[in-house]
Amino acid sequence: MKHFLIGLTIFISGFSSAQAQSLISELQACRAETNSTARLACYDNLPLTSAPQQAVKKAQDQLASSKSAPAVTHKAKQAPQPEASRENQVKNFGLDKVIEPKDKVEKITSVISAIQKTPYGKLIVTLESGQVWRQTNNTTLRLKPGQEVYVEEGALGSYFLGKESSNKRIRVKRSQ
Repeated sequence: MKHFLIGLTIFISGFSSAQAQSLISELQACRAETNSTARLACYDNLPLTSAPQQAVKKAQDQLASSKSAPAVTHKAKQAPQPEASRENQVKNFGLDKVIEPKDKVEKITSVISAIQKTPYGKLIVTLESGQVWRQTNNTTLRLKPGQEVYVEEGALGSYFLGKESSNKRIRVKRSQ
């Protein structure tokens, strides 16, 4: 951080007021040009890039010469990532994504243990594994307790619940 501030200060001070005034006067002269191609050529001939590059080069040279003590760097310790077993993946399927394993579960299959309806007619499906899925769209799908269903991951973090025997599926969100 210190090096950045030193470099920034040197860079800003690299532009002297005389350079700035000459640059401003040259810009005003180009702006006064009435012919568009001549004005463009005037702007192209301005030495806009040389002054900042010289200031940056001076700052880098001064920083290199001022390095008398070695800089201390602190490496952040990385927490060991636990191996995500198949059981943990099934248990956490649909919850917020914390760790994405290489061989992640994209589809689970389970049996419905209970079904409830919200006041708006949407389903709340409880699976045998204890997962609770709440319907988020208005598609109808006939489900009964004891039926085998699948929950699969869709695009952009969405999930779908459906039956293997049917081509229909509903969009769901995991509650628990």
